[in-house]
Amino acid sequence: MADKTHGNFVYATFLSFLNGEIMGTFDCKNYQVDVFVGKRIREKRLKMGFTLSDVGEKLGVSHQQVQKYEQAQSKITALVLFQFGKIFGVDPSYFFQGCDIYFERQQKLEGDFIKIGRKIPLNVIVVEDDPAEELILRKAFDEIDLELNLLVLHEGGAMIDFLRNRKTSIDFPRPDIILMDLNIPQHDGFSLLKEIKRDRDICDIPVIILTNSINFDDMLTCYRSHASGFMCKGYEYEEFKSHLETCIRYWSDVVVLPSQSKK
Repeated sequence: MADKTHGNFVYATFLSFLNGEIMGTFDCKNYQVDVFVGKRIREKRLKMGFTLSDVGEKLGVSHQQVQKYEQAQSKITALVLFQFGKIFGVDPSYFFQGCDIYFERQQKLEGDFIKIGRKIPLNVIVVEDDPAEELILRKAFDEIDLELNLLVLHEGGAMIDFLRNRKTSIDFPRPDIILMDLNIPQHDGFSLLKEIKRDRDICDIPVIILTNSINFDDMLTCYRSHASGFMCKGYEYEEFKSHLETCIRYWSDVVVLPSQSKK
């Protein structure tokens, strides 16, 4: 209820701003209203399974224009926001719900130093379709003395849907790192890696390739596609477990990740 009330307040303020009633007293740029609303529109569109073209057709604009609205490259008028609400079956105030938390987070990102030393469980997603390989990975993770949350997915499409907040029954935090095989159903690892790194909302998540491949060109292609590491599975179990632990400790204890640096 608090989010909705605050959302209604910001929406009313937004309309007043557009009408020139409080010009000069409300700084849209400081509060990053356009960015926040664009993110809310994109999240709602993806959850409802609409493409950019679907929404563009309903709005009477091109899919490129809808993308500009979502990326805050074009100003959204009150009328257009009302139309978005009609398309998604929500009140326009929906697009402002949670804005206070978002603004607070943005201010911290802009003004705070990185907080070093806070230890919280590492959230790890593994994409692996081979049951035998999954069993070995789970055994290794169980034997590694580290606090972490583990989610194993068997298809690349399931991971993309989860990362992009599409309709999914998965209840898991945003991952800190992703360990991914190259040979997975629906998407090969190369195209999946490129898809992640092209999406500005998820491209910051480190992706480590975990594979049986010892092909030099495969390794080079992964690094050129901005993989954060390339690990070969072809070791004896104890050696593999040791390498996996070294990798996880690096991301957990050595580098600073966004989730580890918050207050």
